[in-house]
Amino acid sequence: MSYQITSRFTAAAVAGLLALGATAANAQTPILKADVPGPGSVNNTIFIVLAKIWKKHAGITLQVNEGQTLTRSGIKLGQGRIDILPFPPVGVPWMRKGVRMYKKNPKVAQAAVKNMRLINTFVGGVYHGVVWENSDIKTYADLKGKRVFTGPPAGGATITAEGLVRAVTGYNPGKEYNVVRLPWGSGVQAMQDGKLDVFIRPAGLGAATINQLGVERKFRLLDVGDARHTEAWKKYQGPAGRVTVKIPAGTYSNQTNNSKDIFTNGFMSQIVVRKDLDDDLVYKLTKTMFDNIKEMHDSAVTLKLVGLDDPFTSGNVPLHPGALRFYKEVGKTIPKSLLGG
Repeated sequence: MSYQITSRFTAAAVAGLLALGATAANAQTPILKADVPGPGSVNNTIFIVLAKIWKKHAGITLQVNEGQTLTRSGIKLGQGRIDILPFPPVGVPWMRKGVRMYKKNPKVAQAAVKNMRLINTFVGGVYHGVVWENSDIKTYADLKGKRVFTGPPAGGATITAEGLVRAVTGYNPGKEYNVVRLPWGSGVQAMQDGKLDVFIRPAGLGAATINQLGVERKFRLLDVGDARHTEAWKKYQGPAGRVTVKIPAGTYSNQTNNSKDIFTNGFMSQIVVRKDLDDDLVYKLTKTMFDNIKEMHDSAVTLKLVGLDDPFTSGNVPLHPGALRFYKEVGKTIPKSLLGG
């Protein structure tokens, strides 16, 4: 009998020790929840890569929930249901004003955005104006009377693409050029079938989806050229998150004019976290990311523009204290607009 009692006591003690050990392990290896959009986007890729880097170098586990609508995920983050996500700067003023997709519950959005804090910003993608190598279209000015794919019907990318054309040329869809709006897959097929003259598509810098267009036929990229110095271009880039981006020479092997840099419109994204996420943890997230930036660049060509040179462009929520600590340590000048809160 005494043996049985001792045996049960020992088993219970071991179980208790194992539970304590598991608790301690969890304390040392935080688990964070993240929402990201579907595969293929830079917003998805950066978190898939960061999940590996943070686990490998900092022992931090990131649970990534793919296929999410980021404007909805902003509410989830503000309510503490997730910890971190990529969020478009353009969505921040919508939340603060309670407009667009937030107009049904403006107070919920306004409360949620107050709990959003910044780690860094990065280029979420660039607009590619694609024509075939043998096309007589050399610049955006040559689009008059042409069939131009600008994106899916009623999509934000479509509005941005048509705005790009207007800013560079003054042309309006359906007037000076024939606008074609289709789902992305149908647009690609239409371009390959010769039913389009121009294909405008946002994608990550160096994205395979762009290079693959030229597997059978070489393509040429259109440059906004000196139009980027005009008032019309500056006005076009007024909304939060729009920036002028350079596609460096040699980015695409199937591009015929890849010996020169191409200038175009780009859009920013930002990594945001809960306001109440532990300062030391956010410091570790930030430091680990930038300490291993080469590993990030080697993991995906579309992440080449992520870096420490300028991690604040278009950021429009306050920096988290943990991230702020890191930037001060490395001597970065912090924009006043990102301080406080």
